[in-house]
Amino acid sequence: MFWLWFWSNIINIWEFVSLMSVIYILDQIFKKSIATYIDFTKIIVNVEKLWDFFDNTPEMKWYDTWKEFEYKNWKIEIENLTYWYSENKLVFKNFDLKLKWWKITAFVWNSWSWKSTLVKLIAWYISSNSGNIIIDEQKIDEISLKSYYKNIGYLTQDPSVFDGTILNNLTYAIDRELKKWELENILKQSKCEFIYDLEDWINTEIWERWVRLSWGQKQRLAIAKIFLKDPKIIILDEPTSALDSFSEEQITFAMHNLFKNRTVIIIAHRLQTVKDAGDIILFENGKIVERWTHKELVDLKWQYNKMLELQSGF
Repeated sequence: MFWLWFWSNIINIWEFVSLMSVIYILDQIFKKSIATYIDFTKIIVNVEKLWDFFDNTPEMKWYDTWKEFEYKNWKIEIENLTYWYSENKLVFKNFDLKLKWWKITAFVWNSWSWKSTLVKLIAWYISSNSGNIIIDEQKIDEISLKSYYKNIGYLTQDPSVFDGTILNNLTYAIDRELKKWELENILKQSKCEFIYDLEDWINTEIWERWVRLSWGQKQRLAIAKIFLKDPKIIILDEPTSALDSFSEEQITFAMHNLFKNRTVIIIAHRLQTVKDAGDIILFENGKIVERWTHKELVDLKWQYNKMLELQSGF
């Protein structure tokens, strides 16, 4: 129609261009309005799903309603444990294990030997299908998880973080007043001196998922958080996987000071990390195939020794 008006000399070229510009702008506004409306409705739907989840999800009966956990010496016993991810994926069947208290226990072997699954069961992040996990003569499914978690330090390969400062992320689980000298000492032990080079030091915003830090820096700060919490039982899943060999040696030495008079479970593929452990357990397909100290396992010249040779044969 505009073209017809133009050729009929009803409007001139400038009026034609102006009208076309207005139409284009209105078209863009209309499209953005539709997109905004669609996004808004998606948000409404997501919020409704979230509230529905809050209303209908049953409360964890173990979290804060059962008897308080009583710490003694962190003796851990697993009796007749059975666990599966699905009916066709059996992980543990009638599994038994006793862990020595006040000892460093290492779980080793390949990635599909269910080491991480076992420590999640011990930490009660997941629950078994049958059997008992007994901590200090207390069945784990009969105690308050809140009181139990206060005594556990669990470091995964991908530490959980929040959008905030370094200080916020280090101290959110601390229920005591933190002294400046204590914080500085722990940062030194965990080799976190790099924070002194940041613009606001301990108050530097690191953003969600630690996007401002390297993987090795993330891991060091996660280790520092374990030092600060000072738990009675420590579970480390590949704690030095993102560190160079020099830093790994230094932090491993520092962590051994923290390990004193505690029960420690370390999952590791690099045997350098666990060679000083008091009890090394080699898993395969959910079963224990070797269990001794580093020296005894090397002397046996079985699978552990083969794994060691593969890692040092260069």
